[in-house]
Amino acid sequence: MVEQDDAHPGHGEHTGSGRRHERPEDWGWHGEFGRWARVGGWLCVGLLILLNFTVRYSRTETIWLFGFAGLLALLLVADWHRRKNAWRA
Repeated sequence: MVEQDDAHPGHGEHTGSGRRHERPEDWGWHGEFGRWARVGGWLCVGLLILLNFTVRYSRTETIWLFGFAGLLALLLVADWHRRKNAWRA
């Protein structure tokens, strides 16, 4: 078992199961996907909208495709707003 580093208290805490608990921050993850994930999100919104112009047999797909595109666009706009006002809260 790896010993806990005294220079960083709280990192790699030991749990009762005998395994070390490592937080995502220990590996550099801070909850941000970055610019390319946002670009990919907008590309997916565009793709979902373009899929509505293909040949289908039912209008149910139209509701789902527009619904998912709208939901994804709403999440991307909320993320943009959160990042824009991050230091003003």
